[in-house]
Amino acid sequence: MPRRFACVLVCAALTGCASSEGGVTGTGISAISGNITLVSEQRTPSTATALPFPIRVTVAEFPDVSATTDAGGTFQLRGVFSGAITLQFADAVDGAELGPLQVELLAGSQMVLENIEIDAGAPLPDRVRPTAVRLFDLFGRVDMVECAADGTGMLLVTDDGRPPRQFMMLLTADTDIVTPDGAALTCVDIRERGSVQVEGFLRAADQTVIAVTVTVGAAPPPQPGSNPRPERARGIVESVSCSRGLVEIEQSGIPGPVTRVLQLSEGTVFHCGTDVPAQCDCTAIAVGSPIAVAGTIFPAQPGQIQADVVFLGAVSVPVDVVGTITRLACEIGELAVNRVAAPSSGARVVLTADTEIICRSGLRCACEDLHAGNAIRVEGEQPADGGPIAADRITVLERRGGSGPG
Repeated sequence: MPRRFACVLVCAALTGCASSEGGVTGTGISAISGNITLVSEQRTPSTATALPFPIRVTVAEFPDVSATTDAGGTFQLRGVFSGAITLQFADAVDGAELGPLQVELLAGSQMVLENIEIDAGAPLPDRVRPTAVRLFDLFGRVDMVECAADGTGMLLVTDDGRPPRQFMMLLTADTDIVTPDGAALTCVDIRERGSVQVEGFLRAADQTVIAVTVTVGAAPPPQPGSNPRPERARGIVESVSCSRGLVEIEQSGIPGPVTRVLQLSEGTVFHCGTDVPAQCDCTAIAVGSPIAVAGTIFPAQPGQIQADVVFLGAVSVPVDVVGTITRLACEIGELAVNRVAAPSSGARVVLTADTEIICRSGLRCACEDLHAGNAIRVEGEQPADGGPIAADRITVLERRGGSGPG
């Protein structure tokens, strides 16, 4: 393990890194929205419970930043706050304290607390439990980047708060790394002192950001708003109610348990694999089965992913892509291509120990024999909802009047 990578892991374990500057910071407008689904000692379905009373949510460090839940249990906070903050939840009628929730928030970002359950029977510090904490518009400068050979990595990013604060971000094998116009990049394209914009999840255990998308070279985003956000998720079905059009899944690819709620509609399109024996609609969704979805999140109406497309059965699909190499990162087993069929659509390709690379005259070769600009064909598997391609075979295509490397 590289020495600097080991230091990052020690930082995560001992300090949380995001608290390295201390205190609450920030001058840009930040926003937090959430929905509370349960306040009780009993366990009831999170999508079927009405709150027994309105709940007041306050940023403890900024008492003037507060909101009260509406009839659907939703609240929205907006103001000049960021850093290590504590949200205080209380009965809006009699002021009785319900519990705190500690979070880390980058200056100018948007946080969505999904399906919060408040367990009145738990110790006070542990009562408030969101099932997922989704993050958008995280912008900062890269202090350090480490790329591991398995496609994962770590970033230390400093935000634009006053004073600035440093946050740790984890890159998983599923993290999308792109340019501002959507072209695919690899981890090694992330440079120290460069700017990034990140979307992801906040891991409660250590306040680390689990990156879903990293946009390299991004400009600071505008103030957070309630505009819809595209979302993709895949995992295992935990519960399903076709009569209400609701599906709960445990999302995969995110370290730690993360439960998401999918909202189906008449416009939801279903795609089923050959391993799905039933009719291809909601009735084919079975508890314990794999599922993937492409949809939309509405920060002003948190708690659910509006499912536009649902994939049932195998959560990965075979792909056959022809394109041009735009980035090579052989040291971490990755490359990026622009597709010939859709020039504006790039893809990150992950090499494995079993990936076969064929160069000139059908001879086998290595990643180091490839070059930016090579036309290639990539055969492999890709998550049904999108993401990096795991390559089974890469073939260098001969151009007119010439040939590939080898």
